[in-house]
Amino acid sequence: MKGWLLKLVLFGLPSLLGLTIAAAWFVPPMLDWSQYRGDLAELVSDKLGRAVTIEGPISLSLLPEPILTASRVSVPDNQDGVTIAVAELRVRLALPALLSGQIDAQEVVLRGLDVRLPWPLGRDRLAMQAPLWLSSITARVQDGKLTVGSLTATGIDATLGLVPETGSYAVAGTAQISGQAWHMTARLTRTGGDGAAGLDLSLDGQGKMQGLGAMFTGQIAADGTLGGRVSGSGPDLSRLLAAPAVPFKAEGRLSIAGGLAVADELAVEIAGSPARGTVALRLEPSLRLDVSIAASRLDLDAWLPALLRGAGSQIATSIPTGVDLSSEAATLLGGTLRGLRGNFEIAPSLVTLQDVAATLPGDAQLTLAGQFRQRAEAGLRFDGTGAISAANLRTTLAWLEAAGLTPLASLPGEVMRTANLRAAVTADINIPGVAALQIGLTDLNGIVDESHIQGDMTLRPGNRLGISGTLGMDKLALDPWLSGKPPSLAGLPTRLGRMDLDMQIRADQATLRNQTLAPVVIDALLETGRLTLRRLDLQSTGARLVASGVINDTGRIADGHLEVTAATETLAPLVTMWAPAFAPLAAHLPRGALALNALISGPPEAQAWRAVADLGDLHVEAQPVMDLPGARWTSSLSLRHPGAPRLLDTIGLGGTASWLGDGSLSFSGNLAGTGFILAPDRIASDAFDLSAGRLRASGALALDRAGTPKVTGRIVAETLPLPLPYPRALDPLPVTLLSGLQVAMKIEAGQVLGGLSPMLQQAAASMSLNGGVLRFENFSAKLDGGALSGGVTLDSNAQPPTLNADLSLSGAHPDGAVFDLPIDVAGGMIDSHAKLSASGYSAGALLSTLSGSWDVQARDGSLVGVDLGAFGPQLVDADLRAALAGGATPFDRFDITAKLHNGAATITESRLVAPSGTGTLLGLLDIAGRLAELRLSLRPAVQDPPEIAVRLSGSLASPIRTPEIADAGRWRAEHH
Repeated sequence: MKGWLLKLVLFGLPSLLGLTIAAAWFVPPMLDWSQYRGDLAELVSDKLGRAVTIEGPISLSLLPEPILTASRVSVPDNQDGVTIAVAELRVRLALPALLSGQIDAQEVVLRGLDVRLPWPLGRDRLAMQAPLWLSSITARVQDGKLTVGSLTATGIDATLGLVPETGSYAVAGTAQISGQAWHMTARLTRTGGDGAAGLDLSLDGQGKMQGLGAMFTGQIAADGTLGGRVSGSGPDLSRLLAAPAVPFKAEGRLSIAGGLAVADELAVEIAGSPARGTVALRLEPSLRLDVSIAASRLDLDAWLPALLRGAGSQIATSIPTGVDLSSEAATLLGGTLRGLRGNFEIAPSLVTLQDVAATLPGDAQLTLAGQFRQRAEAGLRFDGTGAISAANLRTTLAWLEAAGLTPLASLPGEVMRTANLRAAVTADINIPGVAALQIGLTDLNGIVDESHIQGDMTLRPGNRLGISGTLGMDKLALDPWLSGKPPSLAGLPTRLGRMDLDMQIRADQATLRNQTLAPVVIDALLETGRLTLRRLDLQSTGARLVASGVINDTGRIADGHLEVTAATETLAPLVTMWAPAFAPLAAHLPRGALALNALISGPPEAQAWRAVADLGDLHVEAQPVMDLPGARWTSSLSLRHPGAPRLLDTIGLGGTASWLGDGSLSFSGNLAGTGFILAPDRIASDAFDLSAGRLRASGALALDRAGTPKVTGRIVAETLPLPLPYPRALDPLPVTLLSGLQVAMKIEAGQVLGGLSPMLQQAAASMSLNGGVLRFENFSAKLDGGALSGGVTLDSNAQPPTLNADLSLSGAHPDGAVFDLPIDVAGGMIDSHAKLSASGYSAGALLSTLSGSWDVQARDGSLVGVDLGAFGPQLVDADLRAALAGGATPFDRFDITAKLHNGAATITESRLVAPSGTGTLLGLLDIAGRLAELRLSLRPAVQDPPEIAVRLSGSLASPIRTPEIADAGRWRAEHH
């Protein structure tokens, strides 16, 4: 018996205990606990103070410790908007209490807890009346979710319990807010007598948010409001807001009431700069965060990219955010902006700008409004409006150029000085570099300088500024764009080397050098220094210029074409505008319509033109080759006109046919020059041929316009026709043309014509003009077989102008009468010397003041007007009268000396020696008045010859002849 009992104790009890443990391990889970669902739900409802339903299976395990598990536990909405759902509820129970039929919960684990609270929280919810059971157990939440209004925290893993030392409730754990991990601790005191409870809360960032933290200390009032102090700091503000990645800290007051959480009176420090701020969080009717920052100084180079990135940031825009940003000064792109203010509405994939304004460098007022939207591809799209008012636009452009956004500040200094513009703005932004890829301006309208403009433009900022679009303007001043210099497209790609252009510009009216052009059309494309001028169309009254061509980055022109058409009345202002060197001739251009066509090609140092122009019947061809960098050029030039006198008549030189003769005009030669071809500094022709009427000439000429213009060269004329001026003409001489000009020229002529009649042969002279004094020196010529030499000087500076001449003639053999006077010399050989001077503003004045001396020596000629040989040996009166009325007297020698004064010649000495007798001629010859008062005294070759004379008085054309033959009667009485 005892053995059996011992065996029972030794083997039976452990077996029983094992069976009991096995039963406790395996049997409870196999039992159907659902029949206790209602009792268990009622028990939990009693503990929580709210109705609880259990929809899922219920199980109990006793080992290794009693665990009661219930699935799909929920606390329905009790008409207060609060709902609680638990995927799985696990309760650790006390075994003794369980064996005695009691439930004593030691720990509660809520896996998959989902709590939804409405916002704003009422007193019942915010007062945090913790359940009594929480004072005796610890609750843990695993993978929980809390939704307050629109704010959601997920992945909650936390422990809730009572702090025995203080009697307060504590929470510690981690959660995901806006996709970022945070570690949270909270302490809630028990409700005091006034119904208020203290709350301490701290948040510390985890993972990407490492280093960020915030603390709150305050209390929850009996009415459910919350108030206290809050502080926060972190190494990177961009982890919280659409802001730059800079350290920050803030401290201020936090209050929650009426569904709004506000942190105000914030003392903020951002990147070491002090600021003031306010943060407001609203959860209903939708989640929204509002941030207001007022700083004394901001670094916009950091803030602007951050704000733009906000439209594509999942961190910054998971909560719709409003940012009110203002700063007394802000730095951007190396410049300082003043009075910055702006409102930014930041939402997922969207940033809205409201009333953004700032004063840019140069006092330019900028305003901007619109929206940045995230595009399907990378980057943003901005749509909005903008306006700028710049009183000193050049300073603003210089700031942008220094920042590498635009080279416009390198344009001529007198353009784009002021602007007042507004437009609808679109922009594509590249988020990684926060660089504007393209900015579109539509409905562009406003004023630049003094021009009202409108149109559409597209800008691509950067080291190479891209500009394209179509602009119209009411007026355009071209002189400032050309900086007062002749326009040269060859230098344009270099001056705009950092720009790409594709522009069409039309100006209703343009001004250039005081000339009005209307309209003006410019259609051009500039890419990487290659300029394609699709069309340049300038129009003025009766004139039009059309140009096109391509200029590459080295200045080479290809397919250049220039076409100019103009009516006669517009030629003078065109010449004055484009060729100021020829402005004095502008009023004397030929009549007729101008048609000019030119083809242009070649590099700047050898730019070749082929130009053909027709002006009425005048045809011009030229092939200049220009070295633009060296400001040098050469050209062949030919001119043709069928009627030289007619051409000269159209330019105001009428009556040339009488001395130039009929015939065509032809010029051909090679030209070379320096400076702008239409306003050269120097122009020269080393060889030219000219024919016009009877004129046939060649030679070389040069005009140097540096300082006082100077003409040098040599003219060799086969035939040189000259006009014979009317000696008594009162028209002013063009002596003003002699001022401001220098001339040093040698002139040679095989034959000189006067009034189309041969006058001189083999003429040569050195012509000089300096300081208004015109000289013909070393003059030589053949006149009637004799040698004519001497010099002539005209001083235009004298008042009135003076003329001096010193001329000598030797060995002349005239064929007929020499002086065209009633008493004249014909034939024989003549020597003469004259030294004359005159003064006056007209030919008539010069003739009427002619003074000086004149000597004539004639040999073996004839005295025309009397016939001394016809006196007869008897000196009969009838024979004498007939001989004194006309005829000719051969002579061996006839010498005359005369003095001239005020246009009248006084013959002071004369001696006639002839085979038929001797004689003298004395008296006055009024050249200017064409009057004569002469007495020719003759002594025939007879013994004791008497003095027989004839007086000539009155008009030189038909003088009155008065014979004096009394001495002949006495002689006859004495000798017969």
